[in-house]
Amino acid sequence: MAKNFARIAFATGSATLALLCWAGPAIAQAQNAGGGIEEVVVTATRRSEALSKVPESISAFTTDQMDTLGVKDFSGLAKYTPGVTYDPSSHDVSIRGVDSDAGSATTGIYIDDTPIQIRNLGFNSNDTLPGIFDLERVEVLRGPQGTLFGAGSEGGTVRYITPQPSLTDYSVYGRGELSFTQDGAPSYEGGVAVGGPIVDDKLGFRVSAWGRRDGGYVDLVNSGTGATTDSNTNHTDTYALRGALTWQPIANLTITPAIYYQHRDENNIDDYWIGLSNPGSGDFRTGTPEPMQDKDHFYLPSLKMDWNLGDVELISNTSYFKRDESVNGYSGTLYNLSYFQQLVDSNSDPWGRTCTAGLCAAYAGLRHPPPLLLPAGFDLPGYPDNYVSVATITNEQKNFTQEVRLQSTDPNARFAWIAGVFYSTNQQRSIEEINDPQLPELNQYLWGETLQRSWGEDLLPNGDDYINNTDGHDRQIAGFVNATFALTDTLKIQGGLRVASTHFDFNNYADGPQNFGFSNGRGSHDETPVTPMAGATWQFTPDNMIYATYAQGYRIGGANAPIPPSCRGDLRALGLTSAPESYDSDTVDSYEVGTKDKLLGGRLQVDGSVFYLNWDNIQQNNYLPTCGIQYTANLGKAVSKGFDVQGDYLVTDSLSIDFSLGYTDAHYTETAFAGPNPKPGNQPLVGDGDGLPGSPWTYSLGGQYSTNLFGRDAYIRADYTHTGRTRDNVPELDAITSSFDPVLVADQVVNEVSLRAGMEFGDIDASIFADNLFNSHPVLDVNHQDSFTLLDEAHTIRPRTIGITLIYRN
Repeated sequence: MAKNFARIAFATGSATLALLCWAGPAIAQAQNAGGGIEEVVVTATRRSEALSKVPESISAFTTDQMDTLGVKDFSGLAKYTPGVTYDPSSHDVSIRGVDSDAGSATTGIYIDDTPIQIRNLGFNSNDTLPGIFDLERVEVLRGPQGTLFGAGSEGGTVRYITPQPSLTDYSVYGRGELSFTQDGAPSYEGGVAVGGPIVDDKLGFRVSAWGRRDGGYVDLVNSGTGATTDSNTNHTDTYALRGALTWQPIANLTITPAIYYQHRDENNIDDYWIGLSNPGSGDFRTGTPEPMQDKDHFYLPSLKMDWNLGDVELISNTSYFKRDESVNGYSGTLYNLSYFQQLVDSNSDPWGRTCTAGLCAAYAGLRHPPPLLLPAGFDLPGYPDNYVSVATITNEQKNFTQEVRLQSTDPNARFAWIAGVFYSTNQQRSIEEINDPQLPELNQYLWGETLQRSWGEDLLPNGDDYINNTDGHDRQIAGFVNATFALTDTLKIQGGLRVASTHFDFNNYADGPQNFGFSNGRGSHDETPVTPMAGATWQFTPDNMIYATYAQGYRIGGANAPIPPSCRGDLRALGLTSAPESYDSDTVDSYEVGTKDKLLGGRLQVDGSVFYLNWDNIQQNNYLPTCGIQYTANLGKAVSKGFDVQGDYLVTDSLSIDFSLGYTDAHYTETAFAGPNPKPGNQPLVGDGDGLPGSPWTYSLGGQYSTNLFGRDAYIRADYTHTGRTRDNVPELDAITSSFDPVLVADQVVNEVSLRAGMEFGDIDASIFADNLFNSHPVLDVNHQDSFTLLDEAHTIRPRTIGITLIYRN
């Protein structure tokens, strides 16, 4: 089939397609009345356009497509989206290799026209992502979107588009599911959405309610006794409510107030202890004594007004996003024992004083030398209690967003344009605290000293031995314009510009023994980023297009909280007297050439692109290992280059094939040092040629056969997805860098096969499915607290899951 694709591409003149389209997955779309593939309409350019006419690399998934694939969240979508990888632990979305856990977000996350991505203000600031229910579609825009979507859309943008109330037609959508995971607990869900006119052509509504339990498959055990204390501990409950009204008081004016609420409660993370588990037998265990919970909920009230004035349309979007998350972002037990292990191993107390007679008595008598952590548990002989310390991260967001734009309405006009103003003010709080009421007892066990002697301070009144509280404020106002001009009937040029004024400030305090006392500080940073874009499109036949674009993206700079005294040794080792007070924006310049083609009378649709990204002045975290604190600085440059292709082929009226393929080569292009270079012993943060996180290869292939069985419409579908082995040359695996860890390994290849077969009973689609059919269990994200710790953790994909889904549409 690859050779046939190439011949077709050369015959139509699409050289890019000929270079790219040799294999695949996108999503098989419904057959339209003309026998071709049904067109998907997107709003990636802030106006409704057919996907095949938008000169950008976009994947769009409708509700019907996501139901057919069994997608429940973004991790499911990522498997079918070329050039995109997703980390379920950190909720990071990487598009074309642009991803960072430092500073501001690199991927824009939108619910309709509201950005909800979070700044990495403190430790473990994770984005929240909506569940997949009652959505019109999800759009994934690859490449910088700085002109139309602004700050944070540096690598690309993910847009969750909700259905709007109808003023003319009633509709009902419902979904229920029950499934069983091998060696795990069952999962189940139920949801319903209803909408339609209250007053014909004047007032309409849509409401939905949905809930889901994802059953666990990792057991929590007592690492000392081996007894199971919580079976299938990694279960998650999610539920969402949404309501919207559309009011049309006069012709051509619609007003749509809406509210969206979602609550997600993860009882424990998917990580398992490698030393306690046997994945080949379906035995996944963790001995981390405190559940690693994540309780996350948000409210999103919004108001949209759309006034069609004939030749122009005025659109206003007002929203307020309030989110609260309490997450055990890391194990306080494992972190503390790992940290203390280094101090005991160096035969010194936390201040670096060498143990002598009368000091560190525990080291000499109450216990044997380290390690405190072994591969399958703790090594604390003679310690009277089960040691438990709980680390909690609190993330709070309060974001107000207002956008007003004016745009032309005639899609066939020679000159089409959009101009707008965007304003947002975001309040964010990050609180990191370690609650450790047993620290006085453990301190005596390890050093034979009081907390005052070892750390210079007692526990805080609530039992915390560390707290770091940062309140941040982002404010930006921006003006943007984008215009397309048709030079001829087939050739168009496009240009855009966004000019923003941004401000960030913070207040911080930290306290507790592990901070060596109270500290506080504040800082601010202001910038005026300018992000341009330009492009050209040649629609050389009604069904075939070639485009070329240049676009820039950015994320806002910021400021650093003060570094505690315990970090001074780390800073001196880098040749620094202090951490930088602030850091600037970084930018991505993108160059893309692509093609969109309909072939074989519309039965084959293929989109492909090649790209080159230049990422400059990268915001990166520098971790100070002795004190366990990090700060953000602009360090290094990187490039990302590759290609992506996706398509659908309606082989016959009954058989359809969909495919996608993505390749991304993202790597640093210079060696970057956190401190002055050269300096003896100063290792680089990253090396020239080191890879950025993510898989270079992703692809998928799906096929669906439809037939009539016992007088009813029926179908069977098979999907195969592949995520390649992650890079072996990331900084953590490069021996020259300061973050090198000889124990860590690259993620294994992930191959998944799923099957689904269904039949329609009137308005009900009933299907049975098997996900991860061959029960693959690749070892992913091997991690431990530091390079001295023998206790390693990892996670894998959900084991084989078999179930039944019922979907009602009317």
